[in-house]
Amino acid sequence: MTDLDELQAIEPGDLLADRAYRQLSRAILRNQLVAGDPLSVPELARRLNISRSPVREAVQRLIYDGLAANVPHRGAIVSELKPDDFRGLLEVRQALEGLAARLATERATDEQLRSLREVLDEHALVVESSDEPANVELDTRFHSIIRETASNPELSTILARIQGRAHLSRFTLWRAKRNTRDALDEHQAIFAAMASRDADGAERAARQHISNILARVEAPAPATDSELVSQ
Repeated sequence: MTDLDELQAIEPGDLLADRAYRQLSRAILRNQLVAGDPLSVPELARRLNISRSPVREAVQRLIYDGLAANVPHRGAIVSELKPDDFRGLLEVRQALEGLAARLATERATDEQLRSLREVLDEHALVVESSDEPANVELDTRFHSIIRETASNPELSTILARIQGRAHLSRFTLWRAKRNTRDALDEHQAIFAAMASRDADGAERAARQHISNILARVEAPAPATDSELVSQ
């Protein structure tokens, strides 16, 4: 079901399309807009309190980034990520995240390392909570800082697009709290190597992290309490 209540009106000003894009992409990654939800330009423009033109541009950017799709006779909708699509994304992401971690380790300033440490500390505080949007945001921020620290715009652009699409899976392919704890532990291992200026170790840890994500998604779902009782 479409949930547009979290969208906030955008005040008049420059770069309306950019601001609309940020709000919509965040709503998708927070699962406020779910796979299959329509992205009606008139309705979104009304919700955001801006004209249709910047909203139309924002929706086109979502389509380009793979967060939305244009379906004949339906228009733009939030994308659905199928398991086979997810595997393909992670095969590419594994190599690129490894490269990003290597470059970031070689180029990181002390301030950038502190920023990563702060994200990990904040994530550790919420990892046991049921605040999935916060978990997604902190996970995304950790990888975003590594991309920025790598100082390679081409790599950053490609990885941002891949990561955005891959995050669509969090609400459809995996939900277990254990997955979030494991991912945080893996982020800690990447950071430890980076803080030690171990570029080889950071690349290995980053590649292993993505490999583990795929393994968690493809693992059989754990039995529920009711299923265990019935066995």
